[in-house]
Amino acid sequence: MDAQSQPHTSTHLPANLAVSGDLAAAQDIIIDGRFEGRIAVPDHHLSISRSASVRARIIARSVTILGSLDGNILASEAVEVLAGASVRGHVTSPSITLVDGALFTGTIDPQRSQAAVQIDRYRRTR
Repeated sequence: MDAQSQPHTSTHLPANLAVSGDLAAAQDIIIDGRFEGRIAVPDHHLSISRSASVRARIIARSVTILGSLDGNILASEAVEVLAGASVRGHVTSPSITLVDGALFTGTIDPQRSQAAVQIDRYRRTR
């Protein structure tokens, strides 16, 4: 079975769970609960749901935020901050979407090359 025919899988942190530490996965991550620490999914997508509260340094291919995030994001493809979301921190990504109704306090660096270099550096140190 090749990679395209395999079912899509994701790691899920449920709403009633609080976790501190480093989280790394070789698949997409969905956070519904509370997380504090570092999240590393450089080749995958991270979703922070409406019920989630996250304080983290994030390295991902792409990130979608509906809940609360306090931290820095390094995304090689895209970051979406949707209506009702609250984000405080620094975002480095070539594509950033802030939807009407989202709260954002921080800085944005839209440089694709900067994101790619930092993610490549992370991969080499793993």
